[in-house]
Amino acid sequence: MTVSNPWFLAALLGVLVVFHLEWLAALLNSARIGKALPPVLADLYTDEKRGQLREYFLDKQRVGLTQSFTSLALLLGVWWIGGFGWLQGACASLGHGPVLTGVIVITAVMLALTLAGLPFEIWHTFGVEQKHGFNKTTPRTFVSDQLKGLLLLALLGLPAAALVLWFFETRSLAALYAWIFLAAFSLLMTWLSPRLIMPLFLKFRPLEEGALRAGILALAEKLHFPVGEVSIVDGSRRSTKANAFFAGFGKTRRIALFDTLLENHTQEEILAVLAHEIGHSRLRHVPKHLALALAEMGVIFALLGWALRSPDFFAAFGVAGTPVGMGLVLFGLIYKPLGLLIGIGGLALSRRHEFEADAFAARAVGGPEPLLSGLKKLATDHLAHPQPHPLAVCL
Repeated sequence: MTVSNPWFLAALLGVLVVFHLEWLAALLNSARIGKALPPVLADLYTDEKRGQLREYFLDKQRVGLTQSFTSLALLLGVWWIGGFGWLQGACASLGHGPVLTGVIVITAVMLALTLAGLPFEIWHTFGVEQKHGFNKTTPRTFVSDQLKGLLLLALLGLPAAALVLWFFETRSLAALYAWIFLAAFSLLMTWLSPRLIMPLFLKFRPLEEGALRAGILALAEKLHFPVGEVSIVDGSRRSTKANAFFAGFGKTRRIALFDTLLENHTQEEILAVLAHEIGHSRLRHVPKHLALALAEMGVIFALLGWALRSPDFFAAFGVAGTPVGMGLVLFGLIYKPLGLLIGIGGLALSRRHEFEADAFAARAVGGPEPLLSGLKKLATDHLAHPQPHPLAVCL
């Protein structure tokens, strides 16, 4: 590992640039928290609510910046003392083949990242969210969620990682095979998630017959949006914040409304929010974002294949040879800065699509007022930043 190694310089510079860029965006965002609101947002926050907003935002930012600084310090420390090379040597000494060794390396890194992030999740959930009246998660539910997440990672993520490793160990067109496999895997998970995965974390119950259900189904029929099920989600078991989402596609498509959304919003506002989400489908935003995500995934695997063939890439992190499992872990350090730059274009497109969906919803419900009042309530109830800095928006 020498400073003349271009991979070393690219990785170190990328990690430091991303950290300082995100740190700068957070500080600029903080400076705008007390800025006077434009007339259209003048009724968004009372003076008392603005005080709560500022305190909540700064508390969240304190957690985020502390976690970012700690993660950076841990990464640089492990890198400096040769921790990556040591981990690879320890896993290889178990005597398994390259694929299983790679899975063990990935498992060890994921567990380490989970443990390192756990104190900050606890701080955010039981410190910040609890302090400001949002948290409803019990310690039992929190632990249960963490264990379920690890179990899903083991049952779904590790076999997928093993197959990707096998491609790179045995196939000359490994990047292409891995890209095709993970694209298909992602689509499969999108289809299965509403039925198999989400119910592990959320309880769904059918929305009872009544004016709201009739209104939702009438809106979906009017907008030619097929719906398989309309459900209520027990979001209040974890948070007071409201939400709604669509999941799945085809006959498994599900409209899910958090019970907190029903408590705080009128039927007209709920229909307008759902019309916004339907707008994404009717305006073909979903396949556009899917195509963009698949293209980005293709770029990732093409670059990954290039990196894994370079001994200098591994030497930059103090790793001998070209072990593919460790290579997947290390590639994330190289790719994150590039991914941030690539992602800016996707985020700009996403914001454009959000405005298009807003306009669609306004037309669908006969005017902008229900959506406007619904979004204002969501922003106020969530203590959302009313005027984020352009750099934060860009990122």
